Amino acid sequence: MKFRPAALFCAVALTCAFAAPAHAVSQVNQTTLSSQAKRLISYRHQRHLFVTADGRFHIVANLSGQSGSSAALNLQSSDNGLVWTQQRKLGYTDGNSVSDSALNGNVLTVVYQCNDGLVRLATATYDPASKSWSTFTVEKVPRVASSYNAVNPSFTVDGNGNTWVAYVQEDTTTGNVGIVAYRKSADKGTWASAKQYFGDVNASAPFGYDKRSARLVTLPGGIGMLFSYGPSIYWTERKLKGGADLAWNSPTLMLSGTPDGDPMSSHFSTVVDGVGNVFAAFTDAGNLYVNRRDALTRQWYSTPQTVLSSTKNPTAKPVYAQLAWLGGTQLALATNLASNTGVYLAQTSAGAAFKCAELARHDSFDTTVYDFTEPRIELPAFPTGTVPLLQQFQTLDQTLQYAAGFSFDPASPKGCN
Repeated sequence: MKFRPAALFCAVALTCAFAAPAHAVSQVNQTTLSSQAKRLISYRHQRHLFVTADGRFHIVANLSGQSGSSAALNLQSSDNGLVWTQQRKLGYTDGNSVSDSALNGNVLTVVYQCNDGLVRLATATYDPASKSWSTFTVEKVPRVASSYNAVNPSFTVDGNGNTWVAYVQEDTTTGNVGIVAYRKSADKGTWASAKQYFGDVNASAPFGYDKRSARLVTLPGGIGMLFSYGPSIYWTERKLKGGADLAWNSPTLMLSGTPDGDPMSSHFSTVVDGVGNVFAAFTDAGNLYVNRRDALTRQWYSTPQTVLSSTKNPTAKPVYAQLAWLGGTQLALATNLASNTGVYLAQTSAGAAFKCAELARHDSFDTTVYDFTEPRIELPAFPTGTVPLLQQFQTLDQTLQYAAGFSFDPASPKGCN
């Protein structure tokens, strides 16, 4: 795999991106991450990038074409966000595999879509002294039968330590699809089904409005799910106490969306702050919205906050957005601004406005070689200090995918001039 010499010099000398002097506009720089899979860092409702307490960056990425035909999902680490080194691989994965990950202390948990129709859950432990990861411990997440494929998973751990996994269940016989959920008991280690579908299971895949994704969210005293059914997004929740099959509330419509080309209707993101407020970002028809569920009232805004408007900001064209809680009362929202990357900051209080804090461009890249028109954005959900970001781009013929990197300091952002 060949990289541009200027980008490699920048990565080795560390004179760009993550170590650049302050100026009005940041520049992204090419990393060593590349793939033949479009799902290099997909999807937006899932998490792939995280930071350990020693300040090192880590990612679970689909590096199809680099790591063999049966282990496309890779765990890699970096000191600077540019040069990444191989740590571990996840078996039974190919170019279609996607994952969701979260770090708790030094323990990483990953749920991921496999090439044998299963979703698996894996854990590994980080050793700061050796800067290395243990081998993954892996288990299968249940499915109803072998004639069903489990795809596009997410997970969370509730207040009692139980692990919840949601995924899209595809009936390979009928083509019908639906979102299902399973809970792994913290004390017994056994799995149990939620025994209900989220969205219409009778819709047939993969055409029309049948695309869907689900994001599980830990709530104070409960568990929530933000999920898409076609172009629209819904919210549902249930109490923490009760069996795995305790009924969830009737879904609330969060967005009546516009049909688009997103293969899984996954253009939404959530994050929870330190007191349990839930924030959700989603894009639709050139608009970027943020909603907030108050931890005390358990209510969302009656109308989501518009961060970018297709009428007021017609050239922004936000499609890929992710949220992060920066600690205390500060949030970050990263999004594509056309083919560039913008970072917006806001307080966690109700009604706080998001303001553009930093803009990253790709001026040094040859646009006769590279295409930035599908700039997927990835940042950690819970970063501390300097925040790393990745922006996916591709060759003009779309045969190779790459990631460019930069970082920003929330305490002294460079602005959006």
